[in-house]
Amino acid sequence: MLILLSRMLRSTAAGALGIATGLYLYNVLHLSLTLIGIFFGVGAFTAPALSLYFGRLGDKYGRKKILMLATAMLPAATAILLFTRNYFLLLIAAAMGGFGTAGALASGSVGAVVAPMMTAMLADKTRDDNRTTIYSLLNVASGLAGAVGVLIVHLGYMEAFMISLILSTISLAAIAPIRDNYRGTKSTEKKGGGSRDRRIMKMFAAVGVLNGTGQGLVTPFLPILFEVLFKATRGEVSNIFFLGGVMAALMSLATPSLTRRMGFVNAVIITRTISTIALIALPFISLLPITINEAFMAAVLSYLVFVMFRVASLPAQQSLMMGLVSREARSTTAGVNQAARLFPSAVATTASGAMLDYLPIPVPFALALLVNVANIYLYKRFFGSMAFDGRTISAALE
Repeated sequence: MLILLSRMLRSTAAGALGIATGLYLYNVLHLSLTLIGIFFGVGAFTAPALSLYFGRLGDKYGRKKILMLATAMLPAATAILLFTRNYFLLLIAAAMGGFGTAGALASGSVGAVVAPMMTAMLADKTRDDNRTTIYSLLNVASGLAGAVGVLIVHLGYMEAFMISLILSTISLAAIAPIRDNYRGTKSTEKKGGGSRDRRIMKMFAAVGVLNGTGQGLVTPFLPILFEVLFKATRGEVSNIFFLGGVMAALMSLATPSLTRRMGFVNAVIITRTISTIALIALPFISLLPITINEAFMAAVLSYLVFVMFRVASLPAQQSLMMGLVSREARSTTAGVNQAARLFPSAVATTASGAMLDYLPIPVPFALALLVNVANIYLYKRFFGSMAFDGRTISAALE
């Protein structure tokens, strides 16, 4: 419950920041999309390095103390956004806060650098048969909180930053009473699965690279693109992402049922296929011979389908990952997957800012389609032949 409370508070702040930051840089500071891409890219470069580093430290020294350190970084970054317009300092804020990490609320990534420790701590306290449900509840609560955070943008940019600072600070305090029943292993001797764990890490690193690239190409810019392509106001953008957050969170409730009916791998593959189609459709809607209002409504529908099915795959993916590795490697594996996803996302986001400035808008979306197809293929290739039975994971890796 304490992890859930901390994540909800952080997600509320991240929901506001995920919408307000890009629009603030574009509309108030009047930065070009290239400079905004660099800003997002810095955050997306730093987040994976910290995720990997903190993940390793969590396995070695215990999850809680490292989680507290990681959680403290978002309020520090928000304070910089609130009190300065200096671009160099803003880049520092991007690095600390992980802004631009594959679209934050749009891709279910509001956990950022805290996600590996939270994922591992929850895995320590759950079993194979209830872990997917617990992760689904976490995603539901986080998604709903993020959606509420989006509404804060209605109050204004500075107000959104101030409220985010307060909420992210309280999220740090919520962690303090948590009892961490995993104390770490300070020895350099590896416990658990050894080479088996490393093999699983490599698999999730590979799918993470493609996942991050596909999302990083477009999702950080979605609030701006709704303004540019469909003439949405700041309030309308806020409402769209609020509705998307609510529907995505509720969709996560269906994940345990999907995994029982389809299996873990098929649940991931099918939901990501649907979300990819919906995402790629967005820029082409503006080219259709319809009115701007009709295009706007179609774009909103397409976005909602994208974010619902995108987030629906996350609990299954998390449960699959935690079930396949030994307990001593859980935090590290989550960190490796996060880093593998966010490093290429950083490159893609930085490049996409320039592409959106100088190339037709559909170009990065077309590239995202190719990368997402490859991602889905690797899930099938790596995990499709393993034996999973509904709620539990009984894969035997030799």
